Amino acid sequence: MNKLYQVYTLLILLSITSTKTSSAALSYAKNGCKDKCGNVTIPYPFGIGAKCYFNEWYTVDCNSSTPYLSSLNHIKILGVDLENQTVTVNTPMLSDCNQTNSIDLGASPFLFSKLGNKFVFEGCGSALITMDHGSLFTGCSTTCRNDSSTAADDKHNCLGNTCCETTVPHYLKSYSTNITGFKRLGGERANCRSALFVDEISYIEGRFSIGEDNSSYVPISLLWTLPINYYSECCSFSDNSLLKVDLGNGTSWYSGQCSSYRYMELEGNLYLRDGCRLRKECAECRDSGGFCRYDPEYSVDGLVSEKNFTCDHGGYSYDERKSPSGVIILAFHDKSFSSSLAVTTPVDHADAVTSFYRI
Repeated sequence: MNKLYQVYTLLILLSITSTKTSSAALSYAKNGCKDKCGNVTIPYPFGIGAKCYFNEWYTVDCNSSTPYLSSLNHIKILGVDLENQTVTVNTPMLSDCNQTNSIDLGASPFLFSKLGNKFVFEGCGSALITMDHGSLFTGCSTTCRNDSSTAADDKHNCLGNTCCETTVPHYLKSYSTNITGFKRLGGERANCRSALFVDEISYIEGRFSIGEDNSSYVPISLLWTLPINYYSECCSFSDNSLLKVDLGNGTSWYSGQCSSYRYMELEGNLYLRDGCRLRKECAECRDSGGFCRYDPEYSVDGLVSEKNFTCDHGGYSYDERKSPSGVIILAFHDKSFSSSLAVTTPVDHADAVTSFYRI
């Protein structure tokens, strides 16, 4: 009986160093630079000290173990998210008590992110957000009782009584607020009404309070953008791409992005040329002859919330060895067939297109 020959071709980008799984701690900063300020990780393209950042906009001042973004009025950095390309910072609350009614990020590479933020209004009446050219961006309205015991006292429970919230429809460079309606009576900040963009996770977890005295700053997520030719800086084994940024006024632009969607088995800083390596669980899976599979889960606002890992031994298995002649031998075995095929790839090619066949 003749054997049934089936041929499968798979195009992949191979990297010799991408499979290194050193136990040494990963550094998220450039060589010779600090990647921590207090308990906050400061990854490249941000940096602490000269020649540690991508450009001046990403300069971080680590003062008394607290990081500040020097280029944006020295605002406090709460965290940097490489995967979602955001930085969480403290920004002024817009209130009719402190007379702050507009925020402008100017010529910076940062934008108010539509992902991870929400718009919240605390007070009686309506709050509208307008863009720099005057068009309506978003807004919401509240109802109020005349007593001092209101739903606003139940912080982070915006159901329409003295507090309302809505989603952020797109990215934004600057905005202004217009608060209308009557001021409610009672309470320590009874005559203050606040409208703000706020980082959704910080808001839900109660890391700050809108209604507290001296609470003039709130956490917010900013999208940080990069030149479209930034791919030359990306980890050489990441999937560099472009991120389309919708500005909501009929215009959009693109940011450079180092993506790991296709290569979720990598960990580290994809924005550094030598900043990533194979994840430990994936390396162990491959060593056992399995395939690594990562299924991302997304939150309601579109951010990656977690990755579910599976070591698949049900179909193809994977083996990698180096031959004496200096080639990497990748052997793939199909459990449903008794045969396998070894594939060789020259070591001196960082990016190789390889065909795989099953017999």
